[in-house]
Amino acid sequence: MPIFPLALHEKQAEVKVKVDTASRRERLLAKLREAAGKPLSLREIMQRAGMHPGERTDAKRVLRDLAREGVLSRDGNRFSMPSAAPRPEGVPTHAARGGGPRGGARPVNLATRAARPGRLPQTVGTLTRHRDGYGFVARLDRAGEDVFVPPDEAAKAMSGDLVRVEVGEGLRGRPAGRIVEVVERRRRLVLGTYHARGRSSFVLPTDPELEGPIPVPETRLARDGEVVKVSLEPGTPPRGEVSERVGEPGSPRVEVLKVAYAKGFADLFPDDVRAEAERVPDHVLEDEKRGRRDLTGLPLVTIDGEDARDFDDAVYVERRAGRGKGKGYRLVVAIADVSHYVRAGGALDAEALRRGTSVYFPMQVLPMLPERLSNGICSLNPDVERLCMVADLSFDARGEVVDAEMYDAVMRSAARCTYTEVARVLAGEKLPHRERFRAQFALMAELQEKLTAVRRARGAIDFDLPESKIVLDAAGQVTGIEKRPRNQAHRIVEEFMLAANEAVARHFGEQELPTIYRVHGLPDEDKVDAFRDLAAAHGFHVPEGPLGPKQLNALLGGFRGHAQERALNQLLLRAMMQAVYSAENIGHYGLAAEHYLHFTSPIRRYPDLIVHRLLRETFAAGTAGRAHGKLPARDLDEIAALASERERAAMQAEREIAAYYAALFMQDKVGERYPGVIASVVEFGLFVELKPFFVEGLVKTTDLGSGFYFDPRVHALVEPRSGRAYRVGDEVEVEVAAASPSRRQIDLSLVEGGEAIRAPRPRARDGEELPFPLREPGDRGLRRRGPPVRAAKGKGGPAAKGGGRKPTKRSGGGKRAAGRRKGRR
Repeated sequence: MPIFPLALHEKQAEVKVKVDTASRRERLLAKLREAAGKPLSLREIMQRAGMHPGERTDAKRVLRDLAREGVLSRDGNRFSMPSAAPRPEGVPTHAARGGGPRGGARPVNLATRAARPGRLPQTVGTLTRHRDGYGFVARLDRAGEDVFVPPDEAAKAMSGDLVRVEVGEGLRGRPAGRIVEVVERRRRLVLGTYHARGRSSFVLPTDPELEGPIPVPETRLARDGEVVKVSLEPGTPPRGEVSERVGEPGSPRVEVLKVAYAKGFADLFPDDVRAEAERVPDHVLEDEKRGRRDLTGLPLVTIDGEDARDFDDAVYVERRAGRGKGKGYRLVVAIADVSHYVRAGGALDAEALRRGTSVYFPMQVLPMLPERLSNGICSLNPDVERLCMVADLSFDARGEVVDAEMYDAVMRSAARCTYTEVARVLAGEKLPHRERFRAQFALMAELQEKLTAVRRARGAIDFDLPESKIVLDAAGQVTGIEKRPRNQAHRIVEEFMLAANEAVARHFGEQELPTIYRVHGLPDEDKVDAFRDLAAAHGFHVPEGPLGPKQLNALLGGFRGHAQERALNQLLLRAMMQAVYSAENIGHYGLAAEHYLHFTSPIRRYPDLIVHRLLRETFAAGTAGRAHGKLPARDLDEIAALASERERAAMQAEREIAAYYAALFMQDKVGERYPGVIASVVEFGLFVELKPFFVEGLVKTTDLGSGFYFDPRVHALVEPRSGRAYRVGDEVEVEVAAASPSRRQIDLSLVEGGEAIRAPRPRARDGEELPFPLREPGDRGLRRRGPPVRAAKGKGGPAAKGGGRKPTKRSGGGKRAAGRRKGRR
C-alpha cells in the first residue's frame, strides 16, 4: 500500500502543541524579519521557523492577528514585513469583462492591504445592506469578522456589490469601515413592479435590500403594476431599462430570479458573450484533433440523472492483465475539454470568472457558460466526437493507485446512461439497450468497492446523510418533497471522480506546480469541545486534543443505532470547516488526502477550467518538471477567493429557494397534524422533520411555555422544574401553524393531549387578539441544520463534502444533489 504522508492531517491530529502563543509569535516574526520583505506562504514561514505541522492552525491564527494589527502585510496567502518597499499593484480592478492573464480573465485585486503610516488596513468583500441603511461587508478572504458600514457609507454601493473598505475599530472593538471603492457591481439585473408615469416612470424593486424606486424610460413591454426585469446601468444611485415582463409577484419564477439576482447571478448573458459563443463551431474540426490521442474506439459512457442535459464526464474500466503486482484495473476518466473553447482573456472567460459556478434551482438552471457550449460542443453527447482531457489511472488488485497519466484526446461516447439504468443492471435486471455494457458495469462496481475501502482505511469521512428532492409537475407546481434515492451507480461515479481529482492534484503537488486546490482544514476546536461534552453525556469517550479523520470515522461507527446518533452527527458536522479553493495546498481533512482539487466539472465550475489550462501547460512543456505556470500565484489566490465566494453565494441561493418551495408545498396543509421527529435543537426552538414529507418546520421555544432554555451539555431544550426536555431524535406530533413562502418559514406547534401548544397571541388595546404573532428577537432567519428542506433563510451547514457534478434541471437539483458528496468536497 503506498504511504500517504498525511503530516498535515494525521500528525496534526495527534500532536499536542506545547509552545505558548507569545513564543510562537516571536518565532514567526523573527523569520519574517530575516526574509527582508519577501512575501512568504504559511508553509514557508513554518519551515523556516522549524515548526511542527501540528502547529499550523495556531500559526495561521497568529499571522492573521498580526496582519490585522498592521504588524504584517498580507497579500492573499502570503505574509511579509511592511517595512519593505511595497511591490506595485500587478492586477488592476476587474471590470465586468476584459482581458487578462493566460490562466483566466483578469481577476479583482483582492489583496488585504496592511496599515501604512497614516492609513488604515483595507479588505475586499461583499456588501449586504440593511433596510435601516447600514450594512455589513463579508470579507472575501474570511480572515476576520464582517465589517460594519454606517448608513452614509453603505449608500455608496448596492447590496451585493463587491467593495473595498478601509477597516478601523468600531463600538466594543468590533471592525467598522468606510467604502473606498466599488470593485465590482454584482447586480446587473433587478426585478420590480413597473409604474408607468411617462417620462417619470420607475420600478419598485421586489428585493427589500434595495431601497427607493429605480428610474426607467417608459416602455411598451409591460403594463402598470406588472413585475418586470430591469437591466441596470453602471453607477449609483441605480438607473436602468425594462428588458422583459416576468410574471406575477410571488410566483416561483419571480422568487427564483429575485434570489439569483440578489446573489449576483443572472439568467441572461451579455451580448459580447453570446456573440463569442456563436463563433464556436458546433462540431470537432479535423485540425483540432492533431496531437491528441484517439479514444474514439474506447467504449466510454456517461452516467447521469434522467433529466441531465450536459455531460462533462465519461468513464471506462478494464481489467489489467498480468501476474502478481501486474494484475489490477485501468480506469479512464474523460472530462470535456472546455478550456479549448473558452480561451483566457475572452468575453466567455470573463463571464465564467464573474459567475464562478452554475446555479441549480428546481425549475431553472443558471449556467456558468451559454447553452451552446454547456449543452453542445462541450457536452460529451453520445455518438459524436468530442475533445476531452483524460486522467488514465492504473490500480493494483487491492484498489491502490500505481500509475496515473494525464493527456488530451478526442473521444466518442458509446452511450448516455442513467444512474437508475446502471443500478437496475447491477441488481440483475435485463435492459435490452444496456445488455452490452453488463460486464462493464459489473467491473465498475468491483473497482468502486475497492476504491471505497481504500479511502475508508485511509480515514476519509462520510456522514452519508440523505438528501432532499423537490418534485415539480409539468406546470412547475410542487407535488412532493422526498428523500433522494442513492444507489451503487451514484457511488461508482463519485469514487471515479474522486480518484481523478486526487490524481491530477498529486500531479501538480509532486511537481510543485502552481494550481488551485480544493482544501479542507481541521475542525473548529470550540465546536469539537461541545461535541465532546454531548458524546460524554451519552457514554461515549472522545480522546482529548485534535481529532484525526480515522478517529472521527471510528466515532461515527460507534454512534450507529444510538438514540442520539443524529444529534451527535449534527454537532460533528457543525465542527467541520468549510472546504474552499486555495492556491496553497494544506490538504483535505475530510477526504484524508494530501493532494486534492477539482478537475471533473469545467462546464459548471471555474476552478476546474483553470486546472485544465494549467494542466495543458504541462503538456506543452513536454515534461512536467519544465512547466512553471504562466499564471502568477497571486492571480491564483484571487481567483480561488472569488470562486469560493461565488460557491457560497450559489449554495445560499439554492437553499433559500428550496426553503421557498418547502413553505409553498405546506401552505395548503395549515391546520393538519403529522407525526415528526426532532431533527435539531437550537436556543429559539425545535426543528421537527415531518415523517410523511422530507420537510422541517420550527416549534418556537416561546410556544413551549415558560422556563424552557437550551442546555448545550445535553443539546436539549429543558424545563428544570418539571424535568421536561426535548432532544434530537424524540418523536412528536405537530400541527402546521403557518407556512410563509415569502418568509421562507414553516411554523409548527407541538400537539400534546390532543391539543396544539402555542403561546397566547399578544393583545391589542381593546383586548382583542392581534391577527399575527409578534416576531421573536432571534427569529430573523433560521439556519438550515440538517438535510431535509427547511423553510427558513440563512446560511447552511458545512461544505466539507463533494468532488464532482451538476444536478438535473427539473427535480430540485437532481444531478447536483445526487452527486453532492463529490460535488462540494
